Amino acid sequence: MIKPYPIGRQDFKDIIESGFAYVDKTERMYEMVRNRKFVFLSRPRRFGKSLLIHTLQHYFEGNKTLFDGLKISKLEKDWIKYPVFRFDMSGCKDMDADGMCAYIANVLRIYEMQFGIKNECDRNGVRFQNLIQTAYSQTGKKVVVLIDEYDSPLLSHLHDGKLQEVKPILQELYQQLKVNEQYEQFVFITGISRFSQVSIFSTLNNLDNISMDDKFCDICGITVDELMENFKEDIECFAHNEGCTFDEMVMRLKSKYDGYHFSKNSQDIFNPLSVISSFSKMELKNFWFETATSSYVIDHLRKHNAQILDFESVELFESDFYVSQEDSRSVYPLLYQAGYLSIKGYDKESSRYVIGYPNSEVRVSMLEVMMPSWVGCSATDGKNYMCDFYFALKAGKIDEAFELLKEFFLQIPNVLNNKNEKHFQTVIYVLFRWLGFYTQSEVNTAKGRLDCILFSPKQIFIIEFKVDESAEKALAQINEKGYADPYRADGRPIVKIGVNFSSEERTIEGWKVED
Repeated sequence: MIKPYPIGRQDFKDIIESGFAYVDKTERMYEMVRNRKFVFLSRPRRFGKSLLIHTLQHYFEGNKTLFDGLKISKLEKDWIKYPVFRFDMSGCKDMDADGMCAYIANVLRIYEMQFGIKNECDRNGVRFQNLIQTAYSQTGKKVVVLIDEYDSPLLSHLHDGKLQEVKPILQELYQQLKVNEQYEQFVFITGISRFSQVSIFSTLNNLDNISMDDKFCDICGITVDELMENFKEDIECFAHNEGCTFDEMVMRLKSKYDGYHFSKNSQDIFNPLSVISSFSKMELKNFWFETATSSYVIDHLRKHNAQILDFESVELFESDFYVSQEDSRSVYPLLYQAGYLSIKGYDKESSRYVIGYPNSEVRVSMLEVMMPSWVGCSATDGKNYMCDFYFALKAGKIDEAFELLKEFFLQIPNVLNNKNEKHFQTVIYVLFRWLGFYTQSEVNTAKGRLDCILFSPKQIFIIEFKVDESAEKALAQINEKGYADPYRADGRPIVKIGVNFSSEERTIEGWKVED
């Protein structure tokens, strides 16, 4: 019988005792705690950070029996019980400054009651320091501090002008970690944005950031080996339901949910929420995007007037990942940290990273969320038109397909606000990527730059766009530049299409097709 899936559960004790599916990361966790004292880990939301925090809590509280049969049970011999203080800062992410103060004060009050401390101060920093030192004095053991989603309150106020009001509240708490170092056994902090991007950790200069460390690239998420080890029966059942082979099902899962890389030499990492949700529902849906997309990400995209064509292949240096979000003129650092973009390659000679969409779940979902801003129509209207377009194209009815596309452009008010080829290209690109074609745009070739290539199951479509010129001229450019030559070895028939847009009519003026 397949184990139940811990969807929405992050308490390690609950998962283990209730018999839920669990991917054993305790060996990697043990390596982290044995060799480091102050650790920071950045990972996207719903990627297993909170489960890791809970697992660490039970480990440091000495709950040995919970780890029976797990990898750490063969490594740890002592199982010492330490005082553990855990803070979940996502609990105050939408609060103002006063609400955040009260939230932190309440967490401190709960721990103060455990140690019989009578609070006589209204400053959270002083109370935290007293708590740490009292716990050490009473138990004779150094304390463990676990802070989950440390930056959640900061990100929620990133664009509302209140960031400077809430930062000092967190600084007051976090600064005690450095001041009381002699009383601390281990400090672990998780978040999305890097700690250097906000000055709240200015005094904690010995914090070890393992976010882009090859040794810990898989401390959260699911690798291919872990997928096979823990979910083989689930994949077999899913494949049976889908009417495909085991290997085909694995490839579908990889295309949909795999592709995350968190370091130079990172393994492929699956999104854990999407994988277990997919097995639970026996569906390949966009589970992570539906539950993890935060308003600050959408606000960030709009603030920077982000364009969809800019997200496919971006080159960054490592320092670019640490740019302050308060002053950043780029959307890329936050989109990478939040999980919308991932490392796709690294060039050792130039020390440059290439980032892009990790998988089809994120790519298609991002298109849908931003459809009104980028294309100017509702998601529903876009889907209906593009489904009709797809079935016409699939049936070889190219004229009918482009008549539908022509009609679609006419339905979008003022779609030609830019009146240039780039704008048309962006709209077409968004629609086709959303449709599910494997699409490339502005492809560099030996003799020029091709506007768009669409890879369908049985054909390859090479498309060149012109504005206020002619479809014949667009088609002639495809032939003159030899845009089809690199793809002839593929074996699929190549269809060349020249398209001309009219800025006066605000839609497609004509197209010319050549097989």
